[in-house]
Amino acid sequence: MNRSKPFLLGLYSISGQVLLLRELISSFNGDELLIGWAMFGWLSAVAVGAYAGGRVGRAVGAEALFIGGSIMLVLLVPAVRLCPILISDVVGQVIPFGTAAVISTLAMLPVGLLSGWLFTTLAREGWATADAIVTVYLWEGIGAFVGGVMIACLAGGLMSNLALTLSVSIAVVAFVLLMRRDRKPVTTWLFTVVTLLLLTGVSSLAGRLDEYLDQIKYPQYQVLKSFDTHYGRQSLLSRDDMVILLSDNKTEATLPDLETAENLLIPPLLCRSGACDILYFGRCEFGVAQLARTFPQLQITAVDPRWQLTGAIDQAMQFPGGVSRLTADPVSFIAAQAGLDWYDVIIVDAGEPDSYRTSRLLGVEFFTQARRLLREDGLLIVPTGYDTDRYVSNETAAILSTIHQSLAVSFEDVVIWPGTGTVFMASASEVCRPDVDAFVNRLDSMEYQPVYLSEGFLRDRLSEFKIDRLNASLIGANQVNSVARPVLPHLQGMYRSRGGFDRAILSLWFNQPYGVVIGLIPLLAVLAYALFGHARRRRFGLFLYSTAGLVSIALELLSFYVYQTTAGSLYAEMAALVGAFMLGLAGGTYYSHKLQSKHLEYPALIVLLIAVTIFFVSWHRVDSQVALAYHLMFLFVVALASGSLFVAATVRYYEDRPLTNRGVGYAVELLGSAVGALLTLTILLPMVGISWVLILLGAVLVVALVGALLTERCY
Repeated sequence: MNRSKPFLLGLYSISGQVLLLRELISSFNGDELLIGWAMFGWLSAVAVGAYAGGRVGRAVGAEALFIGGSIMLVLLVPAVRLCPILISDVVGQVIPFGTAAVISTLAMLPVGLLSGWLFTTLAREGWATADAIVTVYLWEGIGAFVGGVMIACLAGGLMSNLALTLSVSIAVVAFVLLMRRDRKPVTTWLFTVVTLLLLTGVSSLAGRLDEYLDQIKYPQYQVLKSFDTHYGRQSLLSRDDMVILLSDNKTEATLPDLETAENLLIPPLLCRSGACDILYFGRCEFGVAQLARTFPQLQITAVDPRWQLTGAIDQAMQFPGGVSRLTADPVSFIAAQAGLDWYDVIIVDAGEPDSYRTSRLLGVEFFTQARRLLREDGLLIVPTGYDTDRYVSNETAAILSTIHQSLAVSFEDVVIWPGTGTVFMASASEVCRPDVDAFVNRLDSMEYQPVYLSEGFLRDRLSEFKIDRLNASLIGANQVNSVARPVLPHLQGMYRSRGGFDRAILSLWFNQPYGVVIGLIPLLAVLAYALFGHARRRRFGLFLYSTAGLVSIALELLSFYVYQTTAGSLYAEMAALVGAFMLGLAGGTYYSHKLQSKHLEYPALIVLLIAVTIFFVSWHRVDSQVALAYHLMFLFVVALASGSLFVAATVRYYEDRPLTNRGVGYAVELLGSAVGALLTLTILLPMVGISWVLILLGAVLVVALVGALLTERCY
């Protein structure tokens, strides 16, 4: 068997998956809940492609599939980027979650189908035994390891998403054509030179295409800067005298915006008139830095991890100075500085909690660590974009109640100010209660006279009626947002929904048992098929396939999530984490295949069960300094056992019928992975928390272990 083709399949498959996923997230507002839906679409498509490929025979060769898949990938990435303009013509408007989820699922189907078809096609080439399946799986894993590390290292930092897409597609097509047996030496050299020239000019070509796509997306604006980062896609737009910052196609900030700047800086100065040292999490260039210059006593430190964005902003507009800007992840910064009494005020301008990356800044753990950086009478400010000036909807009340309860765990006193942008204030000592007369006196004594926070505005905003109404809407809430159970992204999804289809799909899946039951139907169907009827030992191999897929993808996603939320970063270390998992998968497959044992499922399942147990008792106790090593080891062990379980399932299912459809086992494994991808982060994590997700995974492993024992001699 030609092992270069399975290697190329792994590289192409992981590249297509990651590049499309990055484009989807950056086009639909950075919502990480879409990852589960997109992965479900991808894995389901690969499963269907693998099964269908085994049914159609040799009608289509691997070369045609590789070339067609590469062309499809090049077409899909720009199409995904332009999708938002078909839904809304308002720049920076948030796309409804239900609509984005459906598009994310559909966008992954074409390339996924071809990837699955390729697996079955390659598994048929060369050998008539089931060893071909394991060999293709092994070399696909090695290719995925190389491709995953490459994409993680290059994407967003050295190359744009579109440039990487073009590079991967050109490389795949070139490699396929160069592998043709009928090529002549002169043709080989000529084709190699042309390919190298194309790859050299990819960045320039991709840059022009990026500019062209931006002109289509933002026809009424001048694009000052638009680029990919490790965190997503950033765009700086200009029209008239206004500059707009878009993060993942969502408006993050505008300049000028004096009203927002006053609402960020003036309230803490009214409550703590002697405040000097302020720590600000967010982009300070869009109003905060400009307003801070009118208060000479203020020493403001702004923290944001996007160093590329800092340089782009400085090129696009003049930075006024007066603020110390630090490039650091908020969680990492807080953890490193914990225990130092440095700040009078901390402002957490996190934005909408529509992703786990944002939600972690509004959780109990972050608030507790932030408190350690405050002086004795220090104040924590959490501004939000929720309007409670005239009416408080149920969805708004649910989000505000959760933030309030999370603050109350870490601070003795929490006060909430109503308004078009509701604000929380928390302190270890007593927060300055709304006293309009005292605030007006302090306003009058300031050298700077606010334009928007006038006396009339304050008296209306802080009226007893509005404060009582808002506090009444929060009564009865008892859930908090935490790393163990991040509920805010679900609540934000309900808040964004616009009724009709969007509300229906969210109500079905979020905070309801129906979504879990529907998601588990494929797994339960495989289990029922395996346990009833003849040849149960062979049939149970299918359930082992699905178990390997479900448990491995679930534990991989949980590890990524925990590392991001506790260590404060993920994208910089993604290459190492992905590499450890894919290397372990390849290693487990190779070693188990060499053993030629018929009982590999037992040690594999036991190792997975031990890994789940250790993760259950230790994930929240790992120090951030050793977190990377911990997760590298965890992912490697999980992947090692998963690769071994795949081999064991192959031995069971194909041992007496080696010519059976080569795509069936692979398809069932991917079906399990699809269920795990959809349920783990998108549904179960916010619904029941990490502990119960791990308990459920442990239960699946126990069922698989008992079932393997019961069907051992059932021929």
